[in-house]
Amino acid sequence: MSDQFDLSLLQAVSDWQRGGDAKQNIRRGQTLKEACAHLPVRFRTSALCCFRQIALPKGGVWNLIGEDRLSEKISSWTIDIEVAKNFKNGVPPEGQGYQGVILCISPPSGSVIVNLRELYGDAYFRDAMEKNRDAIVGYHDGAGRYGGKQNEIILEIAAITQEDIYSMGGHSSSFEQLVNEAATEIYGPNATFQQREALLLKVSHIRSEAGPNWLSTEATQRVLSRMKPHAERLGDIKQRQEKT
Repeated sequence: MSDQFDLSLLQAVSDWQRGGDAKQNIRRGQTLKEACAHLPVRFRTSALCCFRQIALPKGGVWNLIGEDRLSEKISSWTIDIEVAKNFKNGVPPEGQGYQGVILCISPPSGSVIVNLRELYGDAYFRDAMEKNRDAIVGYHDGAGRYGGKQNEIILEIAAITQEDIYSMGGHSSSFEQLVNEAATEIYGPNATFQQREALLLKVSHIRSEAGPNWLSTEATQRVLSRMKPHAERLGDIKQRQEKT
């Protein structure tokens, strides 16, 4: 069984996990696709939903939707929503001009390049990777570093719809500011320092809910629905400008 996992396949998997710039990822993605084409179907399918986090320029959400809009057609996804949420330290920081977005899809037929979760779950594959580790260039930055930890699935996807947007990243006011506003609502504008401090202690267990966070799917779709008419009008204006 282990002879199906030759060195070229192992190198392609490790190279993909090492990551790189856009050009490297395109090249490595194509190499991985070719190397995995002969694998049994169970390594090239997924019955589970897959998630992917991306950072877009502000206002770029609607540019993402439609035919052939994803810049990286072959890309890493995960079945673990927490891995997607925490990728690259989670929600992009405020003030840097980026909107964090998490996508969620059920992989269409033929879209799975390789299911690394299944691959790393195979004892023969792990044995082949271990035996060849010294022959794999960059092993310690790729397969040796990540292995199957990220529940990763490599998909070839060119287009998404609005319904595929699972969550958008957002930033609330600081926890202290939110508590001050709540104290004003409860006790009035003349709330005392003691009242504010007591309220702060009472709700301290939800401190982590303030600041950067991912919106629920329902809240995300509400935001998108409100944005859509404005985005369509701006798109029409842009098209007219380009024609003139």
